[in-house]
Amino acid sequence: MSRDGSLCWLLHPDYWKRGFGAEIGKEMMRFGFVELDLHRIFASCDTENANSYRLMERLGMRHEGTFLEYRPPNKLSDKKYSDTLIYAILKDEWETQMK
Repeated sequence: MSRDGSLCWLLHPDYWKRGFGAEIGKEMMRFGFVELDLHRIFASCDTENANSYRLMERLGMRHEGTFLEYRPPNKLSDKKYSDTLIYAILKDEWETQMK
């Protein structure tokens, strides 16, 4: 059985840049590592979504890779495909941060 988890958040623009994403992310990681005893948690976002990848970095996640032309682009793009960033954190890395 895999002990990996995936994070995803979606906030209405009225609530952006108020710290809610960080609080949600911290609690989801705590729940995943403490309550579910996960080994690794990962998240992804469009390469053009700087707010999301910066949030993942603030949460202590590290960039693990970029999937090129991985998914359809957002509605405002004229591209045919969009690239995706993958970030992750291991339980022992998270525990070190919590000290």
